[in-house]
Amino acid sequence: MIQTLLVGGVISLIWVGIGVAMIALPDWWQDRIQRSLADPLGRLLMAQGMILGGLLLFLGAAPLRGYWLWVALGSLTTVKGLLLLGIAAPLRDRLMERWGRSPAWLHRLAGVLLLAFGTLLAVDIVQGTL
Repeated sequence: MIQTLLVGGVISLIWVGIGVAMIALPDWWQDRIQRSLADPLGRLLMAQGMILGGLLLFLGAAPLRGYWLWVALGSLTTVKGLLLLGIAAPLRDRLMERWGRSPAWLHRLAGVLLLAFGTLLAVDIVQGTL
């Protein structure tokens, strides 16, 4: 149970931090992601982090009350990381261009969702380990 608490707590903390950054500074966040995706090492590290976080969430969700939600989010995160790692450069450039055109309110909405999911994960982990 302590492993679930530690790993889930780290994932929850990362989601809350990213959510707050997306809500407070959407332009900075968008620029940061575009620079990370343009650099091969940054793209590799971000994709590997997404894959690792998604797999840990997917595999560690069994003792949690809302396991179906965490399995689904872990699966989506893993698939997105694999796609970012394996797609061809022209398609990746088109995706980056499309993501760059999205308005700030959409980034803020995504930040609110990440903040909510991070909070729900933390609550679920604390209730599941006590």
